[in-house]
Amino acid sequence: MSFNYTIKTQKSVEQTVQDLTLSLSEIQFGVLGTLDFKNIFEKKGIEFENEYKLLEICNPIAAKHVLDSDLDLGLLLPCTIAVYRKNNETYISLAKPTALLSIISDTKLSELGREIETKLIGIIDKVK
Repeated sequence: MSFNYTIKTQKSVEQTVQDLTLSLSEIQFGVLGTLDFKNIFEKKGIEFENEYKLLEICNPIAAKHVLDSDLDLGLLLPCTIAVYRKNNETYISLAKPTALLSIISDTKLSELGREIETKLIGIIDKVK
């Protein structure tokens, strides 16, 4: 089982992040924050040639359900989508909720993970 779903896009990193942010709201997900690793590294004097933005995304209802079942599972939240440049191409990559939830044996949460993953892949494919 692959832990990620990754596709190429012809868009810039910035445009992809904007389009994802808008489209995620269609499935009641919001962007809690965006980590800009190139910028973070530059501020620390570390050279990093690729643009790399990590979107921390959340559906509050799903997150509450996960936390209600086990507070330790909050360590798996929020979901993350990376948008980055590699070899002069832009990629969108999702950390699959099913892969993250495969470490537990709760079938209800596994089903929730599959549902969320399907929706997120749908949005990524649409934005591509």
